[in-house]
Amino acid sequence: MSRERLIEGKISHKGHFGFILAEAGGPDVFVKGPSLRLARDGDRVRARVFEDRGGRRMGEIVAIVTRGRDVEVGLLRKAGKFWALVPEGGDENSAVHILGFAKGVEPMEGWLASLRIERWPTLERVAGGTVTALLGRPDDMKARRAAVLASKDIPTEFPAAALAEAETLPLEPEPESWAGRPELFELPVFTIDGADAKDFDDAVSLEDLGGGNFRLGVHIADVGNYVRPQSPLDQEAVRRGTSVYLPGTVIPMLPPKLSDHLCSLRPDVPRLTLSAWLSITEEGVVGAVKLEETVIRSCRRFTYEEVQDVLDGKPVERVSPAVQEVVLRMGKLSKALHRVRLTRGALDLDAPEYKVELDATGEPIGISKRSRLWSHRLIEEFMLAANEAVARTLHKARSPFPWRIHEDPDPSRLAELQEELGKLGIKATTSLVAHPVKGLQSLLNAAKGHPFE
Repeated sequence: MSRERLIEGKISHKGHFGFILAEAGGPDVFVKGPSLRLARDGDRVRARVFEDRGGRRMGEIVAIVTRGRDVEVGLLRKAGKFWALVPEGGDENSAVHILGFAKGVEPMEGWLASLRIERWPTLERVAGGTVTALLGRPDDMKARRAAVLASKDIPTEFPAAALAEAETLPLEPEPESWAGRPELFELPVFTIDGADAKDFDDAVSLEDLGGGNFRLGVHIADVGNYVRPQSPLDQEAVRRGTSVYLPGTVIPMLPPKLSDHLCSLRPDVPRLTLSAWLSITEEGVVGAVKLEETVIRSCRRFTYEEVQDVLDGKPVERVSPAVQEVVLRMGKLSKALHRVRLTRGALDLDAPEYKVELDATGEPIGISKRSRLWSHRLIEEFMLAANEAVARTLHKARSPFPWRIHEDPDPSRLAELQEELGKLGIKATTSLVAHPVKGLQSLLNAAKGHPFE
């Protein structure tokens, strides 16, 4: 043993062994032995690390920094008069001793259940907790869906206080609620979403100002008009963080009164919005930006496929000549914005997306690849332009807001990537180490049409 040191990291538990996942490059740390019993999958641990005689990084857990989660999902097992919950694919090292069952929960051996951990593991004993819900048989798809949500501690019911607050809101906004806001009822504003979208939270518009200049409008539902800071609705939204999408269903961040009605930009009804107005030239150069509270009335709910048909010159029902002309202009403007982003160094990543096909009972019957259309990119370009415009506005106003940055890639890993892909016939025309952006763009171009694209 040599070069012993301490590290921190998240552990991936595999039963009799585990790995502390590398966070700063290098291989993961292999962990085996008694100390592994202290941690559960997803915990952040502090470990003593050393190299064995073969040079492999080994670890011994010395402390738990933070617990990954206090909810566990698994199968109920009975041994004599004792019950345990065993995660699927787990063994005795991952089992949780059941200390009790919540009121109304009747144990059924072999069924899926969720449990709240109340006693953390030590070297002498396993974790323990109370079963909070019986989810169903493991071959039942509804039970499987409930198990996925429970394992991530995603609530499917809203607390009474949040529902009560939502009930005080009107089903539709009244004219007095948008007093002082510009009414955009005569402007062609529309949403573009997937055919299976459950809600519509952003819309777009485009006006031709003449002389190769345009005014792009990106309009989002004004959720803040209804959800006040520290209110029950706000606290629940903070707890959830986001809506969660599963095949065939969505777990909304806000109650249906808001997510399906007041904050869903459905066609032909007024909706309170926040609008970002961007002056853009036909070359894709963004100029003046204006942000304001508005009220819109969407004239149509487009699907991506319908917008693509308009762009391709194919007939689409219920599209007026004026709206058709707007969509065609949007297609040209989005391509100009895309070209400008590539010039700035953006990477044109075309990651495939797949859809799980369900039958009427919710059973999966197939997986299909979603077509990547320019209509998808059209909306992406407009949303990126709006986000950047808002960020510039906040930065100029010296207003604090969160940033997300991407650190420069490790030069040694770039060199390795270029060498390995070169062996497969995907060769960059520029050095990735000397010019990372141009090199990566070159690699992506070289991969187009290649079997390994």
